[in-house]
Amino acid sequence: MKKSRTAVLMMLLASSMLLTAASPPAQDRSLKVFGNANMDVAIDEEDIEYVQGIIADTNEETDLADANYDGRIDEEDIAQIELIIAGEETKLTLIDMANRTVTISMPVERVVPAGLKDDFRTLIQLGAADKIVGINNYVKEYAYEKPATYWAPERDAAPELAGLPDVGGYTNPNMEIIASLKPDVVFEYAPIPDVADAIQDKIGVPVVCVQSLQFDFDMLRIMGLITGTEERAEELISYADEKIEEITTITSEIPESDRPRVYGISGTQGVALVTKTWGRYDPINIAGGINVAEEFVTSSGSVMVSKEQILDWNPDIILIHGISPPHAISIEDVLSDPDLQTVNAVKNRNVQYAKYGAIGLDPATCLAECYYFAKLFHPDLFDDLDEEEIGDEILEKFYGVEGLYTNMLDLSDRYRWET
Repeated sequence: MKKSRTAVLMMLLASSMLLTAASPPAQDRSLKVFGNANMDVAIDEEDIEYVQGIIADTNEETDLADANYDGRIDEEDIAQIELIIAGEETKLTLIDMANRTVTISMPVERVVPAGLKDDFRTLIQLGAADKIVGINNYVKEYAYEKPATYWAPERDAAPELAGLPDVGGYTNPNMEIIASLKPDVVFEYAPIPDVADAIQDKIGVPVVCVQSLQFDFDMLRIMGLITGTEERAEELISYADEKIEEITTITSEIPESDRPRVYGISGTQGVALVTKTWGRYDPINIAGGINVAEEFVTSSGSVMVSKEQILDWNPDIILIHGISPPHAISIEDVLSDPDLQTVNAVKNRNVQYAKYGAIGLDPATCLAECYYFAKLFHPDLFDDLDEEEIGDEILEKFYGVEGLYTNMLDLSDRYRWET
């Protein structure tokens, strides 16, 4: 039986609250949808009562009380909230991940994921691949045109999308092609809202900015709401929550003195240097490690640091972004660096490859990497863990294809335990 919109929203937020204990806090874990009048975790009967209170001058107006977004708070907002609760709304107004207010005609049947790659893979994971009518050139190249030696789970999960029209780059989309596809909504990469505004202004179609932020899952929630796949979003978030809890049940008991200090080398954006590092990366913390750069870097992106800083951090483990050859920075490059010979990770030859993100952060591979890190950081505690088997399970859950993780390892130089 199909769950009501309220039930699904409540489950989504309940899952996010449980997840908060295991991962770094997010600024706001609730869906920012107009109609959430009392500004809590869901749109429900309490929002109707709250709007009635605003009309009666017994409640204060809130930012999201204007459910139909017409500049007034009245009985029509109550009617809109009732439609949202029933999943029968014809318009939905929300605040996207770039803090832009967007109104969408519902239901949504035709979608163009014009962003980096996050939006495309998320639609596949939500079971909404049939709504995609065009793909950008990043997706064309990295999901479909790379040789078979390049690991691309989207290629296995949705091979039928390879021939869709190319809508250009995520920073320079082809407006004419997008317009010709007659999408109901376009998704764009949240860090470049000006591009989203340009698309929306040019072709008159709502553009929603999204971005994968590891285990915040805001992207899954927003795209699930828009595409009518809230139940699938809730299913994936609950599954991830359970998997993370499997690990944190053990790692939360590890004293800080027994947690390895971890330094990650970032190889993104065409720059590969030992001194380029990541900021936030949830799997390190979940697996019982200490990300030495997390407080130094204020975002989940990457920055340059000095070798003196690396020496001062003195990490026990160094992780190199990128598991498949050829490597811009290899394990041997790090081990032979004359400036790093006093670092614990180098002295103990504890340098390994890690996947991290690949054209955006995939929550499925991030989740699987939690198990890899747990076994790598704490081999005694996770001695019986078959991380390859669990990795296959996780990727099948998100992509619906068996053996994806094993295939990834077959194509990589990443450390692999004998089974």
